[in-house]
Amino acid sequence: MAESKTPSTNAEQLITEHLDIWTTAIEQKSSAGRGSSKKFSLHGIKKLRELILELAVRGKLVPQDPNDEPASVLLERIADEKAQLVKDKKIKKPKVLLEISEDEKPFELPKGWEWTKFGCLSEVQAGFAFKS
Repeated sequence: MAESKTPSTNAEQLITEHLDIWTTAIEQKSSAGRGSSKKFSLHGIKKLRELILELAVRGKLVPQDPNDEPASVLLERIADEKAQLVKDKKIKKPKVLLEISEDEKPFELPKGWEWTKFGCLSEVQAGFAFKS
């Protein structure tokens, strides 16, 4: 019956059952140059962080709730809000962004998720924050 488990449960098991391996995996550092005299780093911790981030981005870290609002509804609300801000002249009219092509999508998303470009979600402002 192990095959009937969801991918997030498998990820949870992978992380928790092998936590001792993740935390004790060490990598020898180069002793050349300046810096700390420590000659080992916890390589497993770094890889565990990368794994957790990757699983979270792909929607596989926790079970997906089918009752959650689909991303398409949220994206429509954001677009409406941006259109209202443009109409009120609070922001400039954004450039038209191209649709995301299939070869730009690196992996399959969970149900209810959608690919979008960052410019569709926010207003990016450039300015001078620091002196030269």
